[in-house]
Amino acid sequence: MAVSFANGIPSKGKAKAAHVNMMTDTVIANLPPDALRGIVRGLLGFEQNLTSHFHDLAAKYLLTTKPTSTPSGLFAKITTGLAPTDSFFETQSRVRCLMGCGFGFDSIRTLTDVLQELSLSFGKDSVVDDQLTSTLASIDGDIVQAVTSVQKELLTGSGSRVMTASEQEVIKSLRSTLRSWSSSHQDPELKFAFARGFTRLAEFEGGGSVLSQKRQIATQSSRTRNHISETVQLGSLEVPRMFAGLWQFSSPAWGTASRAQINADFRKHVDAGFTAYDMADHYGDAEVTFGQFRSAQPDSSEIYCATKLCVFGSVEVTPEFIDSNVTQRAANVEADSIELLQFHWQDYDDHQYVQAAKLIADHAKVQNLGLCNFDTQRMDEMVVAGVKVVSNQVQFSLIDLRPTFKMADSCRKHNVKLLTYGSLCGGFLADKWLNVPAPNLFDKNMTPSHRKYFEMIEVWGGWILFQELLSVLSAIGKKYNTSISTTAVRWILDHDYVGAVIIGARMGISEHVDENLEVFKFKLDGEDQAGIQKVLDKCKAKDVFAEMGDCGAEYRQ
Repeated sequence: MAVSFANGIPSKGKAKAAHVNMMTDTVIANLPPDALRGIVRGLLGFEQNLTSHFHDLAAKYLLTTKPTSTPSGLFAKITTGLAPTDSFFETQSRVRCLMGCGFGFDSIRTLTDVLQELSLSFGKDSVVDDQLTSTLASIDGDIVQAVTSVQKELLTGSGSRVMTASEQEVIKSLRSTLRSWSSSHQDPELKFAFARGFTRLAEFEGGGSVLSQKRQIATQSSRTRNHISETVQLGSLEVPRMFAGLWQFSSPAWGTASRAQINADFRKHVDAGFTAYDMADHYGDAEVTFGQFRSAQPDSSEIYCATKLCVFGSVEVTPEFIDSNVTQRAANVEADSIELLQFHWQDYDDHQYVQAAKLIADHAKVQNLGLCNFDTQRMDEMVVAGVKVVSNQVQFSLIDLRPTFKMADSCRKHNVKLLTYGSLCGGFLADKWLNVPAPNLFDKNMTPSHRKYFEMIEVWGGWILFQELLSVLSAIGKKYNTSISTTAVRWILDHDYVGAVIIGARMGISEHVDENLEVFKFKLDGEDQAGIQKVLDKCKAKDVFAEMGDCGAEYRQ
């Protein structure tokens, strides 16, 4: 999210001079950093209008602490090669803060300096060990995110503005540095170390790649490809009832991997039968990486793209605006048309969303229109207006039962299928949480997803009732020789208005292909359903609905 700057200076707005009492300041001064992070995340989740103030203050901090130059000594020579130093990690942290606060060009400048020092420090006899491979992949991932930040910085209400001469020089310098690195190495692992960054940077030149990367694209496996038995019809599209979600690409917090590792995992998923992929225009380089992988596969026609067109700010909806966005999505995934384009519109008070949906549905490059995080009222409004909608992507789990209140009936009436995410409740619906105490929200290993879903569990019924649910799911899982997670997903799929479940796939980092396939080996019988329902009858699902609102409301509070 870009912050409201004018010439790089945070907007002042109304003067604020709230008093922070001395005892509160004493707590702030003495809390450990991890505790402070946890508390800040909690505050932002509790009161979302604080987010813009947080971004403004963070941006002010970055401006007032801006170094005159990038620190040196980012890499230290060891026996066989190079190792990142504390200075590198401090610089990387600053780069990521710059990206998040809308200083895309500043982050590009710093990354260029990092790469230049790396090039100078890297000797011909340097050995690429696991640590250096991980470091290169993290830098590559940061370049991807920096380009995304630049694109947001260039965005205006009527489209993207043209870069200034100085901004063009910043991009040119990074491009030259990357090209120099590539030409200096013959080993593919080094030559293509920044392949993802190369490709994202090429978007400023109209797309394409500055390097031939076909050798990095994994080819079809020699093993016979599996076909998932359960499929769903979404308009003209027939796809498996489980999608792989690519939101990992939206942030380095989920981990980073090389292009080769990512492509190898893509191929493994396809061979297992996972041929439908969910992504978005703002998920880093998810579209581009997916597009390059798919276009190089002999079975590319059997691999399906579900991406998104998201409007978060104020825009004027015109045929030209929609055409530009749809065309860019298709270009990114290297396709003549998009199998499923999912539409998200942030501001319901701006009723242009109906017009936008019609233009998207009628576009020649869009095969099917889906929605993303629309509530029942607005979904009904669009269908009644004549817009052909085949799906709506919303959050749905045994803890978040909001779709059962209003959305379910609307889906049945209009033949709209739900594509659900969050169905594992941020990882809480898993064997490892059975018979353990409630987690410490301030533990350094707690992710933002953990915090979000734990708070939902508390409203839903609390940790004791949640343990009762896990016990029931565990008993059912043992009956079918499977896990709590698989059983929880099966419960979602057994709803007639659910088209498919989206399971996050951290390509190149971790995967659960075999466990995910177990979902299609069984169905819950009446006894299983009754056991689960007995627990749900005790929960406060209505309170969750009342507190959070209908589907997608949490993104608009």
